[in-house]
Amino acid sequence: MKTRIYILTYLIFGLFSCSNGQINTSANSDLTDSIVKIEMNLSAFGVESDEFPSINVVIDFSHDTSICVKSFYNPANKGSTYSLTKSELNSILKLVKIADLEKLKKEYKVEMTDQPSSMTKIFTTKKTFVLYDYGLKGDYPLQELYKIIYKY
Repeated sequence: MKTRIYILTYLIFGLFSCSNGQINTSANSDLTDSIVKIEMNLSAFGVESDEFPSINVVIDFSHDTSICVKSFYNPANKGSTYSLTKSELNSILKLVKIADLEKLKKEYKVEMTDQPSSMTKIFTTKKTFVLYDYGLKGDYPLQELYKIIYKY
């Protein structure tokens, strides 16, 4: 009799902990699975190098498209427009899905002056996350996003 009570108790706690894990996982996937669009404004204003570009980016995951407009403060350097590859789009989507968007700071900044800055907007079907980064030193996934956008 005592053994049956232990087994029954073990089964109840086992089932309860499994169902809680499933609820938490689906709650997280509701937010991360609904990433619709990313807009980035990577500004080189204030950077002493005229060779450093400013880039405006729009990535639309619902239409599987992207456009990146690169410009320079120095008019001698010609700007350009380019799209990200399917592989780059997939990498960006994975980075953003893995990140805990709710825990990211809204603003990052370094103490040095004349640094590049960015504003990144991440749109989900439920919420928009706006992140400012003076110095381009923000937490994960921002550094990885910059590498993909700047293609270095």
